[in-house]
Amino acid sequence: MTTRISHLGTTFNTIALAAVLSAITATAASAQAAISEPAAYQALYPYRDVLNNGAPTRAAALVLQPPAVLQAIQQREAGIGVADVPRHVSHRARR
Repeated sequence: MTTRISHLGTTFNTIALAAVLSAITATAASAQAAISEPAAYQALYPYRDVLNNGAPTRAAALVLQPPAVLQAIQQREAGIGVADVPRHVSHRARR
């Protein structure tokens, strides 16, 4: 009776060890696939540059700005809003 119980314990330990090792291997393999595939990396980290070892892009700096700054940038690029146009200065000598 004692040998049967110890045999079940050994079998359970072996199965548990195999499950843990397969979980560790599967986690490492899935992480490897996400990094080696540029499209998957870009989908996971949209503000990181795939070609520059994950360096932050210019868009990453914009995300941290307050909404008023982003709206001002959008208006300036779209040509909407008040434009700062310098007045024409005459170069002729004044009398």
